Amino acid sequence: MSFSRQTTCLATPSSLAVLLAFLDEASREAGLVGEVAFAVRLAGEEACTNVINHAYHGQEPGPISLQLRCEPGQVHLVVEDRAPLFPPEDAPLPDLSSDWENRREGGLGWHLIRQVMDEVRHEPLAGGGNRLELVKRLAAN
Repeated sequence: MSFSRQTTCLATPSSLAVLLAFLDEASREAGLVGEVAFAVRLAGEEACTNVINHAYHGQEPGPISLQLRCEPGQVHLVVEDRAPLFPPEDAPLPDLSSDWENRREGGLGWHLIRQVMDEVRHEPLAGGGNRLELVKRLAAN
């Protein structure tokens, strides 16, 4: 099975709903269901939210591109932006030991992405920006 869909929009809060609708539709078209569809949706939402809320901080919002690609045995979710370089390993580690009442809000995005996806790859884009590729392996039928 080979499948690929992509969209690009401005990285603004109002674009999140558009990106998630695209991801839901592309996932349905690709035949993703159950745990795989959930993982792709959650990882996509967290990654896009991070770009929208943090990547262009202090600048005018720039583009965000979202691609869903399915290949035999795996699904690739690719998020690209033209923001300053930010490797995921630079994200602060979440506080997972305090009671929920004592934790600060947010900060779990990268943790969740790493929990639901099998691979997290980051690379800088030529000319500036970030390319995040998230891979979910599919169970053999």
